[in-house]
Amino acid sequence: MFKMLIADDHPIVRQRLKQLLLEGFPSAFFGEANDTESLLKEALSKDWDIIISDLAMPGGGGLQALEKIKEVKPYLPVLIISTYPADQYATRVISAGAIGFLSKDNADEDLGRIVQEIVEKAPK
Repeated sequence: MFKMLIADDHPIVRQRLKQLLLEGFPSAFFGEANDTESLLKEALSKDWDIIISDLAMPGGGGLQALEKIKEVKPYLPVLIISTYPADQYATRVISAGAIGFLSKDNADEDLGRIVQEIVEKAPK
């Protein structure tokens, strides 16, 4: 079973991301986190195939969490999503270890495809 952790401080965003992902991964298991602390707790205590995290959340945000996650689980793919512009943050989050950066404005069109590409490239 493919396991995805979705972290965003807005419940409606988490639900929409899950809805989008269910189209391409109908049997996936989803976990949720609503802030940096719950993201770190979930990410480090369970096995996930991918984490999809908002850049800005209470408690420090996705970038701070990414750095801690990569210290413990360096091969775990983390996709950062945000309303902030890619030209300001994409290079920074990828340098910190993210597998990619996605604007929330493009999530409807691109999220499923990007996650599928990540899954296909992941070591088996």
